Amino acid sequence: MGLAAPAAAHTPVLLGSDDTVDALDRSPLAPIGTVSFAFYGRTSAVGDTRAVRIQLSRGEPFHAQLLIPDLAPENELPVPQLPRLSILGPDRAMTTLDNTARAPFFEPFTQTSYLTLADTASAAQAGTYTLVVTGSAPARFVIATGDTEQFGAPLVNATAATLSDVQTWYRTPPSEFRGTAHVSNPPDRPDFDTAFC
Repeated sequence: MGLAAPAAAHTPVLLGSDDTVDALDRSPLAPIGTVSFAFYGRTSAVGDTRAVRIQLSRGEPFHAQLLIPDLAPENELPVPQLPRLSILGPDRAMTTLDNTARAPFFEPFTQTSYLTLADTASAAQAGTYTLVVTGSAPARFVIATGDTEQFGAPLVNATAATLSDVQTWYRTPPSEFRGTAHVSNPPDRPDFDTAFC
């Protein structure tokens, strides 16, 4: 299932290197979690994280996806080196999504191509969902959330990106690998778990 809403409806947001699990209170927050956002980021080392938050009411549709550009080096990475998406629900339950799918998706508004690695949808619990991407190699990624088009939707700790911003992000390969070891299941790391406490 590609981006569920028309791609242009996903408000683009660029994530910075400071949008990590160590700074959740300052990470981007979508107060209306049903609104469609596309959070564009990159990881540059093993264990590097990027985090966003969305708020939902009980029973509202929760929808999240993890995509990578259909470009080298991301589309050449073996599964253990692909980014992983973990979701911390309002009940503090952590789920790490399988990242083995590679469904192609063309985004006509930005004229960019992606591979969808993970896609999940369910009825929401009331509260804040934290979505964390953990890297095992330098990689660009997109966290897509929500399905409802709403231009000018509220966003805390971030601003919408321009078309030029997204195209520059897409055309700029990730930085050189700085890690020293592969992390097979980053959410099991003690520092990852305690970051949410």
